[in-house]
Amino acid sequence: MLTKSDLNQIRGVVHEEVDVIMEEKLEKKLKPIKKDLRYLKKTVDLTVKNYDEGDVRLERRVKKIEAHIGLTS
Repeated sequence: MLTKSDLNQIRGVVHEEVDVIMEEKLEKKLKPIKKDLRYLKKTVDLTVKNYDEGDVRLERRVKKIEAHIGLTS
């Protein structure tokens, strides 16, 4: 007959094995999600960069035009 100590040891081993298996399965499922997130991050970074550069250029043009016309902002 198994003692309480034996059962606890078995429970510990089973728990460790289940953790390893679940971690592997989770990593496999998360891999495509991580790839998509990297793609989205790059896309957002490029969009923000282009928007910022365009916004700065436009602001400079407006200031030059205002200065040329004599408007104050």
